Amino acid sequence: MKRTDEIKRGNYNPYYPISQLKMAEVNRDIFLQHAHNFKDKLNVFGWMMPIVVSKSGDVIEGHHRIESAKLLNQETVPAYVVDWINTSEKQDHLDCIINLNNGNRAWLNADYLKAFSKENNDYLIVYNAFLKYGTLLSVGNVINCFFGKSISKKFKKGECKINNLELAIYLLDELSTLVKKYGKSKIQAYTIRELISLAYLQKTINFEFLKDILNIYEDMAQSDHPKLTSISEFRPHIMKYANMLAKK
Repeated sequence: MKRTDEIKRGNYNPYYPISQLKMAEVNRDIFLQHAHNFKDKLNVFGWMMPIVVSKSGDVIEGHHRIESAKLLNQETVPAYVVDWINTSEKQDHLDCIINLNNGNRAWLNADYLKAFSKENNDYLIVYNAFLKYGTLLSVGNVINCFFGKSISKKFKKGECKINNLELAIYLLDELSTLVKKYGKSKIQAYTIRELISLAYLQKTINFEFLKDILNIYEDMAQSDHPKLTSISEFRPHIMKYANMLAKK
């Protein structure tokens, strides 16, 4: 069916003053290396895509491009200006940024955590845990400790909820301790992911059961068990012990 109603459109300003732009507080972190990389492309190819800003100058999309322009001592950038997004409301601003970037592979899970942590307490708790444990555990495994095996679309919409805070803290402490003790070469991310999944398979959280499983896992690390470094063999091996323990 042919669409007859007009879709909202903004106005193009090829020389928007950088001094009038307001960077979004809810955006992901700026990585200077990314800005430096884009600066080189900008020099070669010129402005192929404008930034997106609200009528009040709040940046919606293009933060790294702005930083690149600054590195090149530019005073203006090309901008597409929209007047229907109320960026004075943080949630509206964030929703717009997330909508534009959900298909952007440059956005990492940590970026979504930080962005939603501004307004969502569950995401704030997980983001703070990532800041604490991120050098030892992958961001995906920190997220899984709190949200279970998170559904990507739900997570990227800021809709995940903490399943069991006590369990999450227990898993983070125990797993990070093992990484400190044996290193990431033995305590690898995919085995941690399987252990977290196993913890959430239990209908009722049983910490004694989890302690026994983690002891078996540590024994594998101590003995350099060959199945510890096999993606295909680790899960059935640990599940065998889990089933045995469940029958006790």
